[in-house]
Order: sequence, then C-alpha cells, then structure tokens
Amino acid sequence: MIEVPSSPPISMSRSEVTFDQWQACVVEGACKGAQDDHAWGRGSRPVINVSWADARNYAAWLSTKTRQRCRLPSEAEWEHAAAGGATTAYWWGEGHGTGMANCRDCNADPIYGSRPVGSFPANPYGLVDMNGNVWEWTDDCWTAGACGQRVIKGGSWYYYSANATVRARARNDAQQGSYNIGIRVVCAR
Repeated sequence: MIEVPSSPPISMSRSEVTFDQWQACVVEGACKGAQDDHAWGRGSRPVINVSWADARNYAAWLSTKTRQRCRLPSEAEWEHAAAGGATTAYWWGEGHGTGMANCRDCNADPIYGSRPVGSFPANPYGLVDMNGNVWEWTDDCWTAGACGQRVIKGGSWYYYSANATVRARARNDAQQGSYNIGIRVVCAR
C-alpha cells in the first residue's frame, strides 16, 4: 500500500491486485477461485474475470487481514491517485507516449493481454499501471440510480490510449467480470 496525498489520507495498493494476492483470499475461503487467466499467466499479473461484488469481497477480506477499512476507490479518489499531482491527460503529459502503459497504441508492438504488474513506470505517487493494463473497478455507480453498471477506470491492453487517460471513464455490468477488468483497493485507518 502506498500513501496517496489526500484529505482524508488514504493508502492505495501500489498495483492492481495480482492473481497471487487474490489466491490468498481464495485459500481462506473469502473469495471465489477459478478465474480464467486466458493462458497469459497468473502470479504477478492482475487478477481478471472478477465481478464488482468479487472485488468488494476481496476488499472486505483485506480489511480483516490488515485491520484497516479497505474498499474500492471512488472515481474521484482513483483520478486523484492516477494523476500523481499532474493536471495533464496522463501523469507524464498530454500524449500517450511509447512504453509508458499497456494499451492498444501505447507501444511500438501492441501487447495482446495483460502484463505483470509494474512492467511500466510508476507515477509520482509510486503507483504502477494506473493507465492501461486492465480496467479497475471503482465503488461508484455509472449514474445516480444506475448502480447495476459500475464505473471502471484506467483503460486496458485491449483499448486505445484515449481510454487510458486520467479522466476517461467507462462502465461495466456489476455482475460481470471481464478479461480486461481487475481490482485496486484503498485502505484507511
């Protein structure tokens, strides 16, 4: 967990929750197992194919392990953390650059699938993969009253860089996982 300058103070997971981290929750019976990794590998790759409820279950389990209040970030918290103090489209500037993230047009040779967490540079707050790799569930409803759809942030390997900006947002059915959606959590004392 990394302290993110904010008020009130929060800590955010340095990376997306990995298959290894998820498996610890599965072993203790608090999380469902058998998520398909699409043959990309498990270990330090972000866990995928988890629903919004699955993500919340992981955060609740982490709360019991750390004795902190862990949860999914709000959309505003996620954007603040992803920006790393910058006001540009990405923490490193306005353009998507090359080699800064895992998205369809972010590298000279497109990468099909997720990459192990930390494969790209950390932002000024020390957080990795806030842009690209896999979308991340937030706690927010897509719109007021439309909580069957939840906000996802960060873009993914499958989408173009415009979806990986700090302010870009998308939605997903809360009951459905996907091969390009994962989890990041925040905790507070």
